Amino acid sequence: MKLLVSVFMISAMFISAPSSAEKLSEPTAVLDAFRTALTEGDTEVVKDVLSDDVLIFEGGGVERSLAEYSAHHLKSDIKFSQTVPSKLIERTRYEVDNLAVITSRYRISGAYNGREIDLKMNETVTVSNTPESGWKIIRIHWSN
Repeated sequence: MKLLVSVFMISAMFISAPSSAEKLSEPTAVLDAFRTALTEGDTEVVKDVLSDDVLIFEGGGVERSLAEYSAHHLKSDIKFSQTVPSKLIERTRYEVDNLAVITSRYRISGAYNGREIDLKMNETVTVSNTPESGWKIIRIHWSN
């Protein structure tokens, strides 16, 4: 199960991702664009919606920047997202000033590397809004 968590990412919600140049005006749209980009293997959109200093907690580990995530788990998260479908169970959003926290629960089921996957995953994403770059994901925490 630790292997699954370390390569863990979910497939997108079938919402098309924006072009890299487009600023997203709504926090949930940023999260949906990120998830869609993972499913489509669009690393440019992934890099566009994540802050350079993003902090990603996954499988007991942590990646402390976009550069670190890109060099380590991004490729395996794309592969997992493209292989194992997920379904949104519930989502909440809390927004104040220039910060939004989005919590989601997903059912993830399918086969990956010859193993059947059937689990529920919790996701907490913090998105920050700045005049220079618009909404960007600054924190992600995945657990199952």
